[in-house]
Parts: sequence; C-alpha cells; structure tokens
Amino acid sequence: MAKARIDKLAYIGGGSSYTPEFVDGFIQHEGEIEVGEIALHDIDARRLEIVGGMVQRMLQHAELETRVTLNLKREPAVEGAQFVVSSLRVGGMAARIRDEKIPLKYDVIGQETTGPGGTLKAWRTIPVTLAIARDIDKYAPGAWYLNFTNPSGIITETLLKHTDLKVVGLCNNPINMQAGLAGIFGARDDEVFLDWIGLNHVNWIRRVFVRGRDVTADLMEMLESMASHPEMPHFDPELVRALGVFPTYYLQYYYNHGEKLAEAKAAPKSRGEVVHEVEQELMQKYADPNQVVKPPELSLRGGARYSEAALNLILSLTFDRRDVQIVVARNGGSIPDLPGDAAVEVPCVVGAHGVTPLHMGPLPESIRALCQQAKAWESWTVQAGVSGDRRQAYLAMLVNPLVPSWHAARALVDEMLEANRPYLPQFFPEA
Repeated sequence: MAKARIDKLAYIGGGSSYTPEFVDGFIQHEGEIEVGEIALHDIDARRLEIVGGMVQRMLQHAELETRVTLNLKREPAVEGAQFVVSSLRVGGMAARIRDEKIPLKYDVIGQETTGPGGTLKAWRTIPVTLAIARDIDKYAPGAWYLNFTNPSGIITETLLKHTDLKVVGLCNNPINMQAGLAGIFGARDDEVFLDWIGLNHVNWIRRVFVRGRDVTADLMEMLESMASHPEMPHFDPELVRALGVFPTYYLQYYYNHGEKLAEAKAAPKSRGEVVHEVEQELMQKYADPNQVVKPPELSLRGGARYSEAALNLILSLTFDRRDVQIVVARNGGSIPDLPGDAAVEVPCVVGAHGVTPLHMGPLPESIRALCQQAKAWESWTVQAGVSGDRRQAYLAMLVNPLVPSWHAARALVDEMLEANRPYLPQFFPEA
C-alpha cells in the first residue's frame, strides 16, 4: 500500500494535554501516512507554546519532517487544511469543576458529559463550534471535521443539523472496550467485533464476536470474574443479565446514580480537580526540553488509545478502506427508534465516500426508554444551545434522565447559566 500524504491538518485546542497523544499516532503510523503541516490553534499562548514545543520535539525525535505551526488566531490554522480536529474546553478546567460541584447541591451527579455538567459544557461549546464551522466553510472547504470535543454526541449533532460540513464524532470508549474484551478472550483487538448500539456515552453492547464466533453467552457467565478487570466497567452482574446487553462505562451514572452521587459528595476532590493536577504535572513534563516522547503519566488523563481511534478514522477516509468503525454519525435509519437527523454512536462503514452507519435495527426493550430519553435531552440541548432560549434550556434540563424534578431543573439552569455567563453569548447577548 502506497503511503498517503495529508498536506495540512489543523488541531483546534492545540494546547490540550491530549495533543501529544494525537500526534503520537502519526509517529506510530509513519509507514502509512505523512503530514506536511500540523497547525495547532489555541487561545492560551502559554499552553500552546509548551504543548507545541513538546510536539515538535516528538516529531524531530522520530525523524519526521512534519512542520508544526502555532496559531493564536484560528483562521490561519484552518486555512487549506484537509482535516480539522477539535479537542477544546471552553472555560477551561475551572468551568468543568463548577459543572461538577453545583449539581451536587441538588442531589444530581455533576459529571462533565452527562447530566447538568454535560449540558453546560455543550452550551459553552456550541457557539465556538459553529464559529469554527464557519471558518472551515470559508477557509478549508471540503475538509473533514473530526470532533473529539465532549459531549461528542451533542456537539456532532449540532454540526450535523446546523452546518453542511463533512463531520464525524469520535470517542475512545469503543476502542477501549474492544481492547478490554480482546484481552479477556486472548484475541487481537482486530479479531473482536462489537454489536454496539446507542449514543455517545449512552451505549450498550448487544453481542460480542471473537474471530466470528458469538461469545455473548460466555461473557454473561464470566461477569463475576470480570469485576476486577481494569478496562471493563463494573456493574451488578444481575443488572447486566436482566438487561440482556452489556452496559458501557458511562451508564454507571444512570444505573448507579445513588452510588456515584454519594462518591462525588464524599470525595475530597472532584474529578475535574484531580485532572487539573494531572494536567499541571503533564505541562511540567511537556516543558522539559529533554522530554521527546509522550510521558506515561498521560494515561492518567483518560485518553488511552485516543490516537489509535483518530488514526484509524483518518486512514480509512484517506485510503478508502471501507472498514467498520464505531463512530458518531447521523442516524438516518440505523436505529429506527430514534430521529433520523439525530447523532448516534454505532458501527459505520468508513471510506473515501464518508461514513455510513450500519442498520442496527430497533433498540432492545430493556434499554429503549433510557436511550430515547437521553436522546431527547441531547436534542433539546442542541436546540437550546443554538437558540439561547431559556424555556428550551429548562426543557433540556428537565428531560435529562438524571434530573429528578422541574424545581431542580429550573434551579440548575438558572444557577449554572449565571455561573457561566461569560461563555454563553447565546443566552446573554449583552455580555
């Protein structure tokens, strides 16, 4: 197979601690693909300089000729790019920590991609994402927009509904589950196929195949022994058997809400505060001129196999592989229980033509109600995040499966919008 070339790739949020993980993917796949320029964009000059320097040293150490440019303005970063990758956090880690802590007062978990935390992260991100989309349309027409920004399903749905860009959403959760199950069955990752259905961070595995053999029943028998496996989510085995499907990691916030709420209230630090400390340590390492490979501490950040998921997608789009990958795309008729214009996370055929979801059929009855309610929350969140209509915002919060009442929904919206006022021009035009 001939080596492919990308003349330019833009990375929005280039000061992210994930950026070295992403760039490492091109180093690992140097025999298959080369990139002329990686244009990093960030509004934080210090982080951009530190992470950009780290990335440059990595590429030089690997003896790659890829040029790295650092851009505080978005337009020159995007101009002429064939791929635009988004990995940004509007409001920084301070906003995430607020998102985690405010809901606890109302006995709701404040996780950053589900519940009120995911709602506010989406609302802060939507105006910036649509501005990026306008820049791509103007300066890089025809580019692929690869969205890693959380909540990935909501941000991808915003782009699918409100732009004409070529868009696909990505998450490392599917590839991590695939690797975990491969380890359990003593197989290679590529020998495992997951019948994966649902939304980003609201998804289940109906069946597992290893080398073409259906091992779902075997897995159901192994649930107790899997409890200590580091890469597998931990659920009550009787819950899993009652559902008849395997819940993935983020469903613990729905099925185990009471436990997760108690843990969050008892914890001395929120997850965001822990991640902030990890990021500070990573930035110190990235700033070290002797650091020329990604540090092992990066795995503590939660980005395992992030580059693998990204490179698989980029290679398939470039080489027209037409292989099957689990990504976020427009539903169409893939899951008939959900709206056709909604974003879903399902196995898709990926090639030069784009991304085509497989027909997954109806949702199992045991999970249908939760998936439909979560999708209603996502779609209302998109609508309110674009319009800035407070009544739609109340509805988005109310239909979230984790929010218990109208009183809580209204109080959460009012308090969290005010706490995020500088980042919400759609709700506060005067600001």
